[in-house]
Amino acid sequence: MVETRRLTELVARLGGLLDAPRGNLAVALSGGADSASLAYLLTTLGRPFRAIHCDHGLTDSPRLAKAARAVAESLGADLDVVTIEIPPGASLEGRARRARYDAFVEWGATGEWLLTAHTRDDQAETVLMNLLRGAGPAGLAGIPSRTGFLARPLLAASRSETRELAALAKLPFFDDPSNLDSSLRRNAIRLEILPTLSARFNPRLSEALARSAQLVRSDDSYLTEKSRSVGVLTRGSSVAVAVGELRAVARPLADRALRSCLAWVRPPHSGTAQELEQIWEVARGARKRVVVTGGIAVAVDGPLLVFHPELGEARPSKPVELVVGTNQIGEFEVVVEHVNRVCRVAPLGLWSAIFDPDAQLTARADESGRLIVEAGAQTAWQPGERRLDVAWYQPGSNGYLSVFAREECGWTSSP
Repeated sequence: MVETRRLTELVARLGGLLDAPRGNLAVALSGGADSASLAYLLTTLGRPFRAIHCDHGLTDSPRLAKAARAVAESLGADLDVVTIEIPPGASLEGRARRARYDAFVEWGATGEWLLTAHTRDDQAETVLMNLLRGAGPAGLAGIPSRTGFLARPLLAASRSETRELAALAKLPFFDDPSNLDSSLRRNAIRLEILPTLSARFNPRLSEALARSAQLVRSDDSYLTEKSRSVGVLTRGSSVAVAVGELRAVARPLADRALRSCLAWVRPPHSGTAQELEQIWEVARGARKRVVVTGGIAVAVDGPLLVFHPELGEARPSKPVELVVGTNQIGEFEVVVEHVNRVCRVAPLGLWSAIFDPDAQLTARADESGRLIVEAGAQTAWQPGERRLDVAWYQPGSNGYLSVFAREECGWTSSP
């Protein structure tokens, strides 16, 4: 009778805290107590859902998959078990998480919410982990309640409550033994650091850290919204922002605009403090170009700071003869026009040049990916950077070649 009363109390309390979105729902059912409790609450509240379990192919994966099947069966829920491959790398936890989310994306249906069972304790662990690595506001804001198609409706509940609910409801969950491996950073924080800090300084530390995360997230969201005053332009896989607009706003707002550019070209990673400093060097003119993690090239093009994924390591190309019409040289497009009248114009900017009508022009990409235009065997023009004297035809002469260059990504200034 006492257990039944307590279960009723827990269902009422956690049901009141549950922040499940409207619409079709799916549950990431790990086989552990937290996700089992989430599925139980949805069932009790009459919210239909389907479930997915990711089999990581690790030592205890068969037992976790068995528990997930048993929980789904006990609740009458449909369950798909998806086998995933964990890519090589340094952090097993991080690699496994990325592999899971990739599987969720492939498995999920359009308009469907995927629910994970992160609790307030997960939030506290994440905030402390991010604090230890020197994270900024986005990291100290912790785990968001919703990201894209993902929702975390139990962030206001404690792990002790979800575990008690799972036990009282006699759900057939299984405790993953890897959660006791204190050589993993999150486990060390969970098993050693947080208990020590809680016992010595604040018995409600997890709640305090989660509250701090919410306060930081509120301020960060406000600043992010203000940063949208900096216009971000998108084109294909590239993105650009006006350097003048970056300099016109406070640095915290400008940094958020830069992070949004990085997140666009290499989702979901929005950039480290070191990457931002490198990008600012480009924006200030101290560097012409920088390539940050993920092969994202950042360079100033006229008034714009442009971010675009590199197609691969730049390699020098063989000279290609430029003919009248459109010529493709690597990532550049070169347009040559033969004009049969008196030359009365001068080149406009560094992306155009004028040549003798009989000039034998060739173009190539050098080892850094820059375009080099040669007249005969002599370098005449580096579009976007400098134009030598040979890339000039005396006004008043009869007939000339007008040549324009632009990068394929389309962000260069108009000739």
